[in-house]
Amino acid sequence: MRHARLLRLLLALAAACLTAHPGPAAAASRAPALLAAMTLEEKVGQVFMVWFEGPDVSPETAALIRDRRLGGVILYANAGNIETPAQVARLTAALQATAADTPQGLGLLVGVDQEGGPVARLRRGFTVFPSQMAQAAAGRADLVRQAAAATGRELLAVGINTDFAPVADVNVNPANPVIGIRSFGANPADVARFTAAATAGYASVGAICTPKHFPGHGDTAVDSHVGLPRVDHDAATLSRVDFPPFRAAFAAGAPAVMTAHVLTPDLEPDNLPATLSRRMLSGVLRGRLGFDGVIFTDSLGMGAVAATYGTAEAAVMALAAGADVLLVGADAGRPASERLEAMDRVLLAVRTGRVPVNRLDAAVLRVLRLKERFGLLRAAALDTPATDLQDRLATPAGAALARRIAARALTAFGPTAPALPLTADAGTLIVRPRLGREATDTEAEAGLAALNGPQTLFLPADPDAGAIADAVGKARDARRVVLLVTDARNREGQRRLASALAGEEPQRLVLVAAESPYDLPLLPPAGARLATYGETPAGLDALWKALLAPYRFSGRSPAGRLAGSETLP
Repeated sequence: MRHARLLRLLLALAAACLTAHPGPAAAASRAPALLAAMTLEEKVGQVFMVWFEGPDVSPETAALIRDRRLGGVILYANAGNIETPAQVARLTAALQATAADTPQGLGLLVGVDQEGGPVARLRRGFTVFPSQMAQAAAGRADLVRQAAAATGRELLAVGINTDFAPVADVNVNPANPVIGIRSFGANPADVARFTAAATAGYASVGAICTPKHFPGHGDTAVDSHVGLPRVDHDAATLSRVDFPPFRAAFAAGAPAVMTAHVLTPDLEPDNLPATLSRRMLSGVLRGRLGFDGVIFTDSLGMGAVAATYGTAEAAVMALAAGADVLLVGADAGRPASERLEAMDRVLLAVRTGRVPVNRLDAAVLRVLRLKERFGLLRAAALDTPATDLQDRLATPAGAALARRIAARALTAFGPTAPALPLTADAGTLIVRPRLGREATDTEAEAGLAALNGPQTLFLPADPDAGAIADAVGKARDARRVVLLVTDARNREGQRRLASALAGEEPQRLVLVAAESPYDLPLLPPAGARLATYGETPAGLDALWKALLAPYRFSGRSPAGRLAGSETLP
């Protein structure tokens, strides 16, 4: 009952926020008139959101915006779009200035994946909040809402108006290779409550959010970036497990949603991924769930669809199925030329009647109304970079909120005494495999370097016998050994390392699941077993404090029952 009351309160807050940010909705909408004045080519451009290379607006990128009337762009660190906050602000202002120079001057949707935890494209100079699973472990929807609002404010400060978050997937598969700690957990009601809270947080600051990945990516065993996952839930299970977070997000006023490239054979017998399925998008999402906002596809260059259909054909199929924004992201191995190929293929499909003009018009109208609602119709109003970023990013209040969430999230699985607290001297050895993710590794190493006393040993992500022997040798003289494991489920070397360090004295070993709590059942007994739900600066800071002083671990695992690793009552 308490959770139900809290959910109703969050929905009321979201409604109040939407009233507080009505934009032009109170007046007559300009969207239908704008649509009527568009050429077919301009309409096609508006339904595309694409990636580009580099930290500034190259002639090629400018041509995409100017000649194709592009609807939006997505930014990636690995595409060179993100260097510093000031550079990102200049880039987004230049993008909008380019759009302002087109005949209609429509603003661009500028998007990014800023979920928190492991998926945060903007790190240096920004507040990186703990993962969604960490936020759920902290147990407070008001903190989730505050984190989403703070994230939205920071994105808007640098000209990013769309966050591809929150993750609304219910992670019921411990072996899920792509969701895991990105999810709020394994309980549909809790995931729904926190998804609604995040949606309300974005709404409160006027940022666009896109709960994802409909119809649910939480019970998959294949990463859709490389293959096509299958969700074998029947209709009743989908309705009971996968759909509640999306329903909650829609009730909280979510303006958009992102699709998943997953098979749901009980609802789509023709073996089509949800992104390309009329049954799933027009039938279930629009019809059964009643969603009337903007449907974004996940990137159409991902292996789940591109490997079978190609990016261009997938774009045609997604639009025909009911998608409104066709996202072409910076997917590994996919050429930049696919952006234009996809636009040309969609244009041809509409001209030949394969995709009805009224289907394209409906998509464009939703895009225009979204831009109107969030003040994005006029690019000229968006083309001046902010100059006070130092006062708006990585603020003391944001850092304090991140630390508060991280401290509440820390979870002990079983008793921690007498292994903890450690003594802050050279009698402790901390062992951490490197992840191979530069930003996360750098953050972790900086945090470890700031500790006084403990010796630190860094190993390869999947250590071999030689590296394990070296670690065991260094641990021989230590009174306590702290091992941070990262994705041990898929790295046998880490599991062997844990067993070797436990040896005949497991009580001196402190095991920390530094990313996924699902690693813990695969690891040996230890003096203490902890979970941080991801490595962020705030999470590592909380961990060091908990290791070195008496600490009450208040986090409760959102991951469901972990065999042999029950949360303390």
